[in-house]
Amino acid sequence: MSSLLAANRPFFVPYAVFLLSGAVWQVFWSPTAIFLAINGANSPFADAFFTYFTHIGDGAFFAVTVIFLLFVRFRHTLVGAASFALSSGVAQGLKRLVFPDVLRPRAVFEGSSVVPHWVSDVELHSHHSFPSGHATTAFAVFCLLALVLEDKRWGVLYFVLALLAAYSRVYLGQHFFADIYFGSLIGVASSLLAY
Repeated sequence: MSSLLAANRPFFVPYAVFLLSGAVWQVFWSPTAIFLAINGANSPFADAFFTYFTHIGDGAFFAVTVIFLLFVRFRHTLVGAASFALSSGVAQGLKRLVFPDVLRPRAVFEGSSVVPHWVSDVELHSHHSFPSGHATTAFAVFCLLALVLEDKRWGVLYFVLALLAAYSRVYLGQHFFADIYFGSLIGVASSLLAY
């Protein structure tokens, strides 16, 4: 395992920094404080960008990626399908069976004097917040690409894309930071295990 992580340093080094800094944030700040800090740093450009970019965390994007891997190497397609099934199964199982009552930001701030930045034309959900399925999918698919594709230098870009997709979920008011943090762990662990 250590040799696999070492071979894929461009992805796993920034991911380790994210995990460490994210753990520190969660120790020292409340979930609502972290949410408001991320959600409050908004702009019209970011509203438009994240409204569309968040779809990189959709299951459909992962399915297209798995199909793309058919043209690279059949074994990679099998690994991708296994990662997709495992990450989706774990995230949805936790979300719907273990933590069904965890509220999303909209429900938490409803009736509060604090009014977060809600992006128009984004349908906000109220329940099934933990973990973030989009963050799980984004980290699973981009960790998978970092592992199976030959040019390891792309790992940094894959990490940034996964992080932006996860970040979009907090920016758009769909999740708290803990939801995307643990979603990233599920996604990365699923791809590592499948690989």
